[in-house]
Amino acid sequence: MMDGKIIIQKHINQKYTIIFDQNTGFFVRKEDKDTEEPFWSEDGPELLDVSITNYCERECLFCYRHSNRQEGNMSLTDFQNIIEQSESIGVLQIALGGGNPNQHPQFIDFLKLVRTHNIIPSYTTNGDGLSHEILTATSDYCGAMALSYYPSTNNDYIKLLKRINEYHIKTNIHLILKSDTIDFATNWLITPPEFFKYINAIIFLNYKPINANVNYSIHDKSKLERFFNAASECKHVKIGFDSCCVSGIAQWMNTYPFFVESCEASRFSAFISEKMRMYPCSFMVNTSAFGDLKKQSIIEIWKNNIAFGKHRDAILNNPCKMCKSNCLCNGGCLFLPEINFCRDK
Repeated sequence: MMDGKIIIQKHINQKYTIIFDQNTGFFVRKEDKDTEEPFWSEDGPELLDVSITNYCERECLFCYRHSNRQEGNMSLTDFQNIIEQSESIGVLQIALGGGNPNQHPQFIDFLKLVRTHNIIPSYTTNGDGLSHEILTATSDYCGAMALSYYPSTNNDYIKLLKRINEYHIKTNIHLILKSDTIDFATNWLITPPEFFKYINAIIFLNYKPINANVNYSIHDKSKLERFFNAASECKHVKIGFDSCCVSGIAQWMNTYPFFVESCEASRFSAFISEKMRMYPCSFMVNTSAFGDLKKQSIIEIWKNNIAFGKHRDAILNNPCKMCKSNCLCNGGCLFLPEINFCRDK
């Protein structure tokens, strides 16, 4: 099993401290006395989202990456370069993605490599290819794994979660909030399904209409309000959201501001594609907003790349300053403002 420890990082120039428990995932960013909370980490990202393959057998119509059976893999050599740099600048977590990352032929080697460099790996899977070897390695090296939920498939999630549970793996369910999932997501929170007892938490992800053949955006505000109200009242399971849902959280949920984090892209996190391109976030992958890791280092791109600077400026100078929710959501998504769950949109 993973023998994690508590990491304490002091960012002297910006006068704040990070505390991260590798075993539990507990994380806190604490500014020094009489110092403002940092807007971004000048020393480098705390978390990297790394796509090690864009291969996926499902080829879902709503996939923003257009993952498919023909896409290629990141090499172990390139990945090692990323991990060695990550360790040197204090990256705490590496989230492996794709595609379906555990179907990369060297996936177990990737997990071992991350742990060797004192960084905690995690990954999101569609559930395919979860062999005994993969699950054993997951238990040994990962902080957690996430299982994507596909309402349109006939997967037996209870059977799969029971199997994963036998390996003592902390497992979260990821569900994309779309026009065809919002109702049963709400019903889950009111009347929990049986599989909830096998998971650590359910994480809701905002739908992004990128590359999609069908637009599943949610336009019914009454359904959104009902969903977020149900999330506020739910006691059956731990609930999390990606930061792209922050505008809905700010408007419709009763939660402590301490637990709400707006977009961290280019501020505390970044995305690296299987082609060794580094972006502020994964949704920019089909744009020119990247730095080339074959030519520059992670920290050089982080500090000096124009796209990263522009994204920070966009968040800092967002157009929602007059909104009472701005202190929580910082304008929501500045790259895709159409996905923000604002009442007046």
